[in-house]
Amino acid sequence: MNNQPKNTKIIATIGPSSEDLTTLKDLIRAGADIFRFNLKHGTISWHNQIIEKAQKAAQSINKSIQILIDIPSLQLQEGIDLAINTKAAYVALSYVKTAIEITKLKKMVSRAEPPIAVIAKIETKEALDNFSEILQETDAIMVARGDLGRTISIEKVPSVQKEIIAACGKAGKMDIVATEMLLSMTANKIPTMAEVSDVTNAVLEGSDAVMLSEEVATGQYPVEAVKTMVEIVCEAEKH
Repeated sequence: MNNQPKNTKIIATIGPSSEDLTTLKDLIRAGADIFRFNLKHGTISWHNQIIEKAQKAAQSINKSIQILIDIPSLQLQEGIDLAINTKAAYVALSYVKTAIEITKLKKMVSRAEPPIAVIAKIETKEALDNFSEILQETDAIMVARGDLGRTISIEKVPSVQKEIIAACGKAGKMDIVATEMLLSMTANKIPTMAEVSDVTNAVLEGSDAVMLSEEVATGQYPVEAVKTMVEIVCEAEKH
């Protein structure tokens, strides 16, 4: 069990590699704070079943885990019902273009108890153009670097990431850095030096959370990926 204290939250995306009860428990023990369920993949029924299993896994080891539901569009009523019914802590919206979409999503989850925080995923040119308004309206921001890197020149992504983290810090909004953070760990037990530097830099820039996607959802070493992320984060936080 990893007992290292850390301020930066670790988000782990749950999928076929991590859906069994033993792995869910091990991920929580390893230091995962939030489980992400990406509704672009799998059925609502599957997600509902695994979320219930994850919550039972946490209870059985006297730990807590927060749930993040990632919805592809406002048309997916989330996803919204799933988030409310499972008492998710967060709902993230993909391909945000304007603050109006965030306003609509906040209204859709307003009946949730406890309240659900709304995350705007920044991955379109329009989101960058309208960033100030989106930041003002949303509860949190996710720097979704995969699609963002197809929207703007890939070499600009690190500086945009840094600017977004700084803006979120100034506004008092949570920010999440996502995509390919420890990607090589989908097939390897240890990350590359570049990946270690990437995670470290996100922490040093002031990110509130770092996210694992394929590494945990479909990778061969989901628990090792979380353990490695925790170790990198804890080392970075010393500085």
